[in-house]
Amino acid sequence: MFNEVEGMIQRATSGEIDQSSVSQAAEEHISAIDPSQLTQHLQTAADNANQNGQSGAAQQIMGLLSQHRSNLEGLKGQVVSLITSNPEILQHFEPGFAKGILGRI
Repeated sequence: MFNEVEGMIQRATSGEIDQSSVSQAAEEHISAIDPSQLTQHLQTAADNANQNGQSGAAQQIMGLLSQHRSNLEGLKGQVVSLITSNPEILQHFEPGFAKGILGRI
């Protein structure tokens, strides 16, 4: 499953999959997730990014979490924007989360 997700992420980052498709898929998937689960997914992604030496990505993710702790619905919109503008960030999320988005494209 991981190789499948990697291939889809590559297609999204290369422009083979257009940004509006990524945005729509991310919005559909994220809107269905409970906000507390989303914060767990984000924490995991930040931890994975740090472990992979991607401190910039980890800081972006943690910044969203700290900015929107009291507005978890607002967090959803910011996560969609982050994924739309940086689909490669999906590599830090659990494969099931990334596949939930990429499988909708």
